[in-house]
Amino acid sequence: MPMPSALPAALARGAVFFGLWLVLTGAEPFGLPFGLFAAFCATTASLRLLPPGERRIALGGLPRLAFIMLRQSFSAGWDVALRAFASPPRLAPGVIAVPLAISPGPSRDGFRALASLAPGSLPLEDLPDGRLRLHALDLAMPLEKDIAETEAAFVHGARADKHG
Repeated sequence: MPMPSALPAALARGAVFFGLWLVLTGAEPFGLPFGLFAAFCATTASLRLLPPGERRIALGGLPRLAFIMLRQSFSAGWDVALRAFASPPRLAPGVIAVPLAISPGPSRDGFRALASLAPGSLPLEDLPDGRLRLHALDLAMPLEKDIAETEAAFVHGARADKHG
């Protein structure tokens, strides 16, 4: 049973998980008890893995973040396809390190997931000095600029903690 301070988060997460169950199963009456049980289990796991905190998502920043995510996802697919099918392929792979202002923790983990959508890049690891190592499909691409733009939108939309 969640603690009283976690009750609003538990109810919100439970509603989202149950809603997802309804969407995935077509809201069949026979499956509702299973859906409630699955939502309860998912909510319990969610609260243990990511306890509710003081952070709130900035709803005003989410449209910009969603736009950047969609643009980068589309651009990444298009760019990789063009490079792969070019004759000869236009690839100059390598590893670079880009500076990040997001503090280590769940915020940085979320940012790395988002940064994996940037065209031609794949986050590898956090370095002790706060930079992020990226595998680049082409070292000539402006990855530092793309990552900085994504980070700014993420910090604004997710209200992520910055260090320094």
